[in-house]
Amino acid sequence: MDKETYTEPVIAQYQPEHLVEFEKMLGVGTNYTPEHVLKCFEVSYLVKKENDELDQVNPFIEAKNHLLRHLVSSQMKAERYFEINPPFKDSCPGCSGTGELYKFTRKIVQVNCHICAGKKKIKVKCPSCEGTGRFQERWKGGGGIDVSCKTCRGKKKVAVKCSECLGTGKKPKNVPDYRIKSTTPCKRCKQLGFMEDKPTKPIKKRPQPANPVLTQNLADKIKETIVDQIKQDAEDALIDPEGTPI
Repeated sequence: MDKETYTEPVIAQYQPEHLVEFEKMLGVGTNYTPEHVLKCFEVSYLVKKENDELDQVNPFIEAKNHLLRHLVSSQMKAERYFEINPPFKDSCPGCSGTGELYKFTRKIVQVNCHICAGKKKIKVKCPSCEGTGRFQERWKGGGGIDVSCKTCRGKKKVAVKCSECLGTGKKPKNVPDYRIKSTTPCKRCKQLGFMEDKPTKPIKKRPQPANPVLTQNLADKIKETIVDQIKQDAEDALIDPEGTPI
């Protein structure tokens, strides 16, 4: 990983008794969703920006982050996943609008085997009839008769212990826990969750070429100069090198 872009994770700790203070700061009330928290934060930020008080935004960012961590942990505990739909017009693609990246603790849970779907057994082709469901019974004196397979009873398949889970129906799986282990501030949006409009640079105008159209006065002067030069050349042609007219 590039050392210049890597940021040491920040341990995501919050005290539940402080949540009331954060709720009052952002004005979200007591029954709120992640989307409502982000919208209230955006309004607070725009007010501070309008009043030229961006140096006072950090407490609002901290309040927003702590409330989101609380809600994300609650969703993970109940559903084992979290979902946030940012209300921003231009959400940050780096953090999906949360302003920071979450790293969860891990735990081992028992889930249904993906081969037998937790049924402990799987059905395979009958080895006695090779999956035909019929068996040729031979007589001692010769001849025989076609009867149903005694092993699978004509069903063509038999149930055997699942080799993947060894007949337990369960497999261990390492999954994220609901507890947030650490967070990493998003550097693309600077923890805002949305991309600010970048100031547009003034377009440099290229110098226009000079207007090739001559004014009437300049054209007359050029014409006079050319005519005088032609007359002078004609007079010089009528005089020999010694200065005697020809």
